[in-house]
Amino acid sequence: IKTLRHEDRVQNCAFSFDDKLIVTACHDNTVRIWDTQRGQLKRTLEGHTDKVRFSCISADGNRVISASIDKTARIWDTNTREVL
Repeated sequence: IKTLRHEDRVQNCAFSFDDKLIVTACHDNTVRIWDTQRGQLKRTLEGHTDKVRFSCISADGNRVISASIDKTARIWDTNTREVL
């Protein structure tokens, strides 16, 4: 069992299709992508201006969608961390 540490509350989490990644929606306005094998943080997606309520990852692991209290939904490229 691995613990994925966050600085604030986690609102939502989801596994990737192949179970190699977990994406978490956080109250610190970020989305985080975790390696399930190592329990290590791979990427932090920053840009929301309020708590992130929902996130999920595409089947190929290349995109994440997130929804926030800031009234936006964003689609992210997981490699570049840019909003598409």
